[in-house]
Amino acid sequence: MDEIINLLSILSDKTRLRIVLLLMERELCVCEIFAALNMSQPRVSRQLAILKQCRLIKDRRVGKWIYYHIDNNTEADYLRSIVSLLVSWLKDDPEYKQDQLMVDYVKQYPCCISEVE
Repeated sequence: MDEIINLLSILSDKTRLRIVLLLMERELCVCEIFAALNMSQPRVSRQLAILKQCRLIKDRRVGKWIYYHIDNNTEADYLRSIVSLLVSWLKDDPEYKQDQLMVDYVKQYPCCISEVE
């Protein structure tokens, strides 16, 4: 039960929840995340560090860019179960819709395309 309580407390932060919802769709570079959420890089990086410390996400470095994705472990499996319910609840939420539109827009103009190719 403690694992679920911990996971719910992590998701209770709006910024972390928004990040997780984006990462459930695809792997993203940190620059894509803060651009999509219209937040400062330090604010996003701080929340990414918390999610990483809790073993919910992993990162990989490509040149000078860091990409984040949902981890493949038990904690992340719990996360996927909970977030799948949240997505259906949030489908009409304006902020959720805006985040999804923005990440699609940002992915059209990646800041780190030269490093990936």
